[in-house]
Amino acid sequence: MNNRQRLELKRRRARKLKLYWNIRAEFEAFKLRFEKATEDYLAKRKAMVRKHADFFETPDKTTKELLVTQSLFQMLEVETKDHLVSISLAQDPPDVAVVTSLGKNVGVEVTELVNEKAIGLDIKGKRLQYLKEILSWNTETLTQKIQHIISTKAQKCEKLPDGFDELVLLIFTDEPRLNASTIEKLIKETTFSDIEVFQGVYILTSHDPKRQGKGLLKIGI
Repeated sequence: MNNRQRLELKRRRARKLKLYWNIRAEFEAFKLRFEKATEDYLAKRKAMVRKHADFFETPDKTTKELLVTQSLFQMLEVETKDHLVSISLAQDPPDVAVVTSLGKNVGVEVTELVNEKAIGLDIKGKRLQYLKEILSWNTETLTQKIQHIISTKAQKCEKLPDGFDELVLLIFTDEPRLNASTIEKLIKETTFSDIEVFQGVYILTSHDPKRQGKGLLKIGI
């Protein structure tokens, strides 16, 4: 190896070393940003006033909509050959836009099934009234609540927006007394109106004894 070759070899090694340290520095910077973002998120999550049915709760509404939609499609992947490719916020309505591996563009309207009165009682520290309220779910109260949600969202999403092949209504809940199995039993004899606006209506629960995790129920279609 002559001097010229040795010099070129040193230059190549120097470039590789510089590239390595640049990549390492960028990684460390990203790691610090990620850790800071995580700390900020956890701090905001801890400071949130609401504690009732807060499994899906996040400091901002859009993050929550994306996370619950992602949970829905991850659970659907187990039963179908269609997989989630991309997910993004949409121009409400619907709330979220999803592209699947089969090329479907799915609009997802997201809403929560929750006892608002229980939230208020919990925040005010009225423990006995709060406990009575979270036990108040039955066939009548649940079907009325779900029907109100479907009708309200159907009116909002009456026309399928341009660019979407399907429109899905996703109802999520962390109500302590409402796992997927319980909901299924309570509404099994119910026929919901206005449901035809959607190609799918799903209830995502934070827990289900059958799955040992989140629960999922498709209703009315």
